[in-house]
Amino acid sequence: MDRKLPRYRLYIDETGDHTYNLLDQTSHRYLALLGVWFEQSDAYVRFADGLDALKRRIFGPRPDESVILHRSDIINRKGPFGILCDEEVHRRFDDGLLDLTETADYRMALVVIDKRQHLREYK
Repeated sequence: MDRKLPRYRLYIDETGDHTYNLLDQTSHRYLALLGVWFEQSDAYVRFADGLDALKRRIFGPRPDESVILHRSDIINRKGPFGILCDEEVHRRFDDGLLDLTETADYRMALVVIDKRQHLREYK
């Protein structure tokens, strides 16, 4: 009996930086690493198609210039996210993204390092 092992698609990203400067400022104190994985199945295809559809609804078709979801650009409404200055568009974007992530079938793991505490314990 020849069984195929499941295949997964893994995305990894970090927030924060690796330096040990300005550790009294919350924005510099922590480093986080997030991994999100999908089994390569219809569930992953539905998520990817849903994300593409959301981007087209909000930003319009961009066949040569895909919109990349960078947290700082979204929060600061920079680049293509300038469109989020319109509160109705911002609400549709947030609602669409929340709906997509709440209904998708995925797993995730997050590791957060308190760099100030790390420095105290492991000089």
